[in-house]
Amino acid sequence: MALKLLIVHPDELFRKHLSDRLRVENCRVFEAAQAAEASDIIQRDSMDVVLLGIGGPHPNRLSLLKMIKGISPYLEVILLTEAEEHSFKGTIQAMRLGAFDDLLLPVDIQTLLLRIREAFKRKKERIKKSHHEQFR
Repeated sequence: MALKLLIVHPDELFRKHLSDRLRVENCRVFEAAQAAEASDIIQRDSMDVVLLGIGGPHPNRLSLLKMIKGISPYLEVILLTEAEEHSFKGTIQAMRLGAFDDLLLPVDIQTLLLRIREAFKRKKERIKKSHHEQFR
């Protein structure tokens, strides 16, 4: 079964290029340009990993990250940050809110694939641990 991945980014060309590349790697890819679209997709389909590349100020991305974790706590989120928008404070805040990683763009596709697979593995482990604890 293919990993279900949501790419949230305002740049359509970027989303399409990345989606096409990740489909070659056996990912089932969904796309959203804005937070409302992302919310609809996450509520409708069970995603495994979100690549969150919403441009603009970190508070907007952090709000979307909170919303994603509120809908689906086990869903792993990898932030994709433009180098000129990166801040350590923003990364630390995102990690505290449950982000899996914050990668700087442009990112090597092999590095991105590795982090996606690690995020997917972590999601499965967290779900397994939660179910195990429920039945103790």
